[in-house]
Amino acid sequence: MDKQAPTETTLPVTVREPGPGEDRDELVRLLFGDAAASARRPEEYEARYPRRALPKGAMVTRFAPSPTGFMHIGGVFVSLINKRLSVQSEGVFFLRIEDTDVKRAIPGAIDTIVDSLARYDLSPQEGVLRAPAKGDGPSPRGEFVQQGDYGPYVQTERVAIYRDYAIDLIRRGFAYPCFCTVEELDAIRQEQEALQKKAVQEQKALQEKGVQELRAVAIKTGYHGRWAKWRDAPLARVKEALASGTPFVLRLRAPDDVSGRVEWKDGVKGVISMPVNDLDTILLKSDGIPTYHFAHAVDDHLMRTTHVIRGDEWISSMPLHLQLFRVLGFRPVEYAHVPPIQKLDRVEEADPETGETKVSDARRKLSKRKDPEANIEYYREIGVPETATIEYLLNIANSAFEDWRKANPDKPYTAFPLKLNKLAPGGALSDLVKLKSVSQAVVSRMSAEDVYTQGLDWARTYDRELAALMERDPEYTKRALGIERGGKKSNKRIVTWPDLRPQLFFFYDELYSGLDSFDFPENVPEEDRKPLLRQMLDVFDPADSKEAWFEKIRQIAVASGYAGEVKQYKAAPESWKGHVGDVSMVLRVAVCGTRNSPDLTEVMAVLGEPRVRARIARFL
Repeated sequence: MDKQAPTETTLPVTVREPGPGEDRDELVRLLFGDAAASARRPEEYEARYPRRALPKGAMVTRFAPSPTGFMHIGGVFVSLINKRLSVQSEGVFFLRIEDTDVKRAIPGAIDTIVDSLARYDLSPQEGVLRAPAKGDGPSPRGEFVQQGDYGPYVQTERVAIYRDYAIDLIRRGFAYPCFCTVEELDAIRQEQEALQKKAVQEQKALQEKGVQELRAVAIKTGYHGRWAKWRDAPLARVKEALASGTPFVLRLRAPDDVSGRVEWKDGVKGVISMPVNDLDTILLKSDGIPTYHFAHAVDDHLMRTTHVIRGDEWISSMPLHLQLFRVLGFRPVEYAHVPPIQKLDRVEEADPETGETKVSDARRKLSKRKDPEANIEYYREIGVPETATIEYLLNIANSAFEDWRKANPDKPYTAFPLKLNKLAPGGALSDLVKLKSVSQAVVSRMSAEDVYTQGLDWARTYDRELAALMERDPEYTKRALGIERGGKKSNKRIVTWPDLRPQLFFFYDELYSGLDSFDFPENVPEEDRKPLLRQMLDVFDPADSKEAWFEKIRQIAVASGYAGEVKQYKAAPESWKGHVGDVSMVLRVAVCGTRNSPDLTEVMAVLGEPRVRARIARFL
């Protein structure tokens, strides 16, 4: 048989010696017919997908979701890590769609994946992308395209590749067909469970007799050992099964010696050691579609992935995955398993001795079913800017990000040097309070133009009335949003986009005129308000500076029996009706309809003299 020359990404090819009468080429022909003759050899694929021409140390990473539902916040988290590390190292980040679980695929899920990555500025450089939109038709979004030289990037379009590698594994003695029916597999499982139950009972009996050395009782369910009935089936039996039309799957042959261990250095968790894989795992299902395990090994090798950074729920599969790389003749990629974002659940348990109820907190992974914050649409709905969500996730990824942000308030988050070995090995807790704190800081650093653009995008879906008003006069709205924006004391009144309405409503007459109550200060009785407002209206000059205007208010306040300074009032409250701040607040409430507004002089400048005079006159 042809030998594949080892390269930097391949290992020497190994072959299991055939057993007596074993004809693997005939087996391949029986299983795959004409496809067996046209199957490409591994060395052909090595030439078709050569090593990438990238700088030394460049990382090739990927996000490889299944199109089975909404976009989980964990998917954005892992994509962020993968993209940042690839960009920082001058590598490549690509998107591969792993759609081999056809039954679970949901229409529109690929749209969700691609568009979500784009919204969070995590679009890949390669893989499945959306082409630019053409025109303004009923579907303004562009069509899907696959960009790059290492495709296809959709697994169901790579079936022939998996088949060819499966054929090679059969020829080298590492894969075989299994014709077990569902009923037979169920019978195997029941037998294993019965033996497990019996072994547990025997161990318990030995314990009761005081026997110190206990027998092992672990009997794993699954297709392995003596239950792997088709592992060494003769060719004649295979022919008989095929002739009867019985469907088959293709299984990986587990190591003959399953007593060993496999060890690797994880990029996040350090050195991990686990028992070798002892199950004859399915590689190709009866319809020829591969399982995730087989497909990912072939794809990550041929796409020249250097680092697989994924959720740590896949750690249990590592013995199988490393075995697959070895029997396929591939050098393993670097694996890094990221802990999930978790949530605290309050757990109540009764103490068996006292009967008292004990309350404790238990961590669990964010649930698609239980937790709305698992879905990234939740963050959009509550109005968190995408950049804020990203910075929140960077806080979770590297604890150093928070200090870096404080030291670099004006730099984009992309300037932060994310390090794989600094990722927290333990799961971080979902913290919506922290999320909103990050959001407030992010919005405060935005320009008025960005606040307008992003806020309007949110309002078009969740506050259409406000969106229409914002769009009616964009420049007017941007001037309103620009008040107190910029500098060290930039406006932090907007935490999330729903805060736009209370910060903007008084700039629109339609919303201001709908107010039916005004919260004037208690220190200014109703009989004083009209005279005070009349005097302020008489002296109002839009050309006044902030200081000149406040001095006019001070003079009016003092002449009306109010202290010219707050400290004067606090020193002798019985001597004054109130203080200048109360008088100024009367004007603020009259003009804005609320006590909470940015600098009043700047607000009145944006509102314009006619509107300011009309609002004051409303109370005269």
